[in-house]
Parts: sequence; structure tokens; C-alpha cells
Amino acid sequence: MVSLIVEHRWKGKNQDEAFKVVGSIIDMQKNGKLPAGFTLKSVNVIGDERMAICEWEAPSLEDFKSLMEKVNPPTKHEIFATQKLL
Repeated sequence: MVSLIVEHRWKGKNQDEAFKVVGSIIDMQKNGKLPAGFTLKSVNVIGDERMAICEWEAPSLEDFKSLMEKVNPPTKHEIFATQKLL
């Protein structure tokens, strides 16, 4: 299991679509519908910057990248593996 931070950025014209994707993933987390081994821990939106920071747990970095390819969010994103210190 790996802990990941995903930084998403979107253009103003993509905001509605980005929020729709995020909303559906949050609903999947709440209803236990995410693929086995994936947990969305938090979503933090910085609206003025058109940016969101999401914290995930996933079986592996490669598994998460594969999931992101399937979801294909309307954002530019970077994925970082993290180690929690506190």
C-alpha cells in the first residue's frame, strides 16, 4: 500500500467538468464503490488557483496511474508518493 498526493490543476472552462468528476469519485468513496485497495482520504480545493490536492491510498503507484488513465480527469495532474512523518 502506498500513500499518494495528487495535485490537480484545471482551466476555467474545465471547472464544471472537473468538479463533476471529483463529485462522482467522492460519492464512490462514500458508497464503498472505489476499486479494491483504493481509498480517497481527503480532497482540498483551492478555488482561486483552480487547483485541488487529493490524498489517496492505493495498492501501488502504477495501479493508481492506471486508475487515473481510466478516469481521465479534465485536469493536469502530478502524482507524488509520500511518507507521513506526523
